Amino acid sequence: MKKPQSDFEYISELLEDFFKQRELRKSFRIIFDREITGWEIWFQIEFARFLADHSSEPEWGREYSFQFDYRRESTRSFLKPDFIIRKKGWAKDRYVALEIKQHAKLGNCVSNMIGDLSKVAKMRKSEIDLRSYWALGIFQTDLDLDVEAVVTTKLQESGLEYHPSVSSMNKISRTPYSYVLF
Repeated sequence: MKKPQSDFEYISELLEDFFKQRELRKSFRIIFDREITGWEIWFQIEFARFLADHSSEPEWGREYSFQFDYRRESTRSFLKPDFIIRKKGWAKDRYVALEIKQHAKLGNCVSNMIGDLSKVAKMRKSEIDLRSYWALGIFQTDLDLDVEAVVTTKLQESGLEYHPSVSSMNKISRTPYSYVLF
């Protein structure tokens, strides 16, 4: 699935605004200090709340089911991205999908993200035009790791290509966490 630069810029801007929230950063520090695991649902709720109040007034939904094309996949399964988002002014029924993963370790987080991306090719056409599909991974910052090298290697091992112009890797300010988007 082609990833338009304009979609990347919009999703990136949303995430930058989201991660700047003081209360969110405070929550991340508590999650780290108390070694809390399994916080992905909390994160999704916070992101939904953020989208509902965002100044760009995006239209969004949660876990919209996209059926697999059964010519490519024999099991009756669905792809359910965490969010589908339509920027105000985009063509009606044209959305981007965002899947969110969290794991303490970068390598595991990226592997989980790639697992979701591999399902996109199995999707059949839908009444919703999915412009692009994005994976967001949140992990504990490890200053000894080259994030871009890990992402590139994992994508190549999975037969996927790394596109730096539509990818980002950022530390979440004042927290022990970072994120990647591709």
